[in-house]
Amino acid sequence: MTKSTHLLSWFLQLCIVALLAPAAYFKLTDHPESIELFTDLDMEPTGRYVIGFLEAIACLLLLIPQAIIHGALLSLCVMMGAIIAHFTKLGFSEMFSFAPILLVILAAVIIFLRRSQIKSIARMLD
Repeated sequence: MTKSTHLLSWFLQLCIVALLAPAAYFKLTDHPESIELFTDLDMEPTGRYVIGFLEAIACLLLLIPQAIIHGALLSLCVMMGAIIAHFTKLGFSEMFSFAPILLVILAAVIIFLRRSQIKSIARMLD
């Protein structure tokens, strides 16, 4: 990995953490908007806590050099679920409803940049 690729990856990781950490915090601290969102999804309160916990873990993994790829994969999976929720039940009415799409793109770019860290992914993409 070149130095510029490494720096780009870290920039993208920090962008994901900057967007995902507050979302996890709001879910785990019973913020009214999070409660309303997960009530609409019929996942309140268990789903909110599970998703908030997974988002917090993804943030931590994205900051640990040996676990970055795992954090990106977890972020990608959680945000794909969010996109499915928006397409099926929530809709895309607010600006924040497009954040999962951005996070999926950022996580996918990180996975691509660090593809050599997982041999099975490296074989598929190279």
